Amino acid sequence: MATVHFYLVRHGQTKLNRAARLQGITDSPLTAKGIRMAKRLGYELRKLEFRVVYTSDLKRTQATAKYILEENQRKIPPIYRDPDLREMSFGQFEEAKNMKLIPQALRTLGLKKIIRAFLNEEHVSELIRLFRTMDGTEEIENAAQLNTRFRRALRMIGDEYQDRECNILIVTHGLILSNFIESLYGEVPLFLVDNSRASLVDYQNGEFKIRYVNQLRQEDPDEGRRS
Repeated sequence: MATVHFYLVRHGQTKLNRAARLQGITDSPLTAKGIRMAKRLGYELRKLEFRVVYTSDLKRTQATAKYILEENQRKIPPIYRDPDLREMSFGQFEEAKNMKLIPQALRTLGLKKIIRAFLNEEHVSELIRLFRTMDGTEEIENAAQLNTRFRRALRMIGDEYQDRECNILIVTHGLILSNFIESLYGEVPLFLVDNSRASLVDYQNGEFKIRYVNQLRQEDPDEGRRS
């Protein structure tokens, strides 16, 4: 089977991002900066021909894909939505101010456990565990469930288009994407992958391989390759 090159992108900055509030399944429109960020990434990837584009079912990913493709110099590909690409629900903490969660986190885990979690190589899964512990319900997915859902989506897409080598753009969300990259032993920034940054992951015969993580510019040596 041929190699599928997944360009995995976190959506552009939203109003809730700017307000430093959690957004999982809650949707929020892109800010003017978020639009500029998406267009900038689109310009950097403008020479790539994408065979198809997938977004989550949340509007912020769909808008980001639209602005990325506006800069593309190749044939505009079909765009599809997949709910499996949506962000993790934060349960009762949806739209909560990030800073207001600190006292509750300290009461729940204590300072030492929080510091240990963020210094852990698997700090994304530790962050997810922290939210689940504070929430105290089963509404928030665990890291394994989140990873299973994301991999299911990528495998379904990859298997469908593996008849020839191609590039596929996936526009998704920060926590679910960071969790997936961490599961491949990739290095994830402390505060997750950035808005409107691309991570390149190759898919072949059911296996994933990281090429690069959280980049603005196209760093692949095969830049400009066509599908």
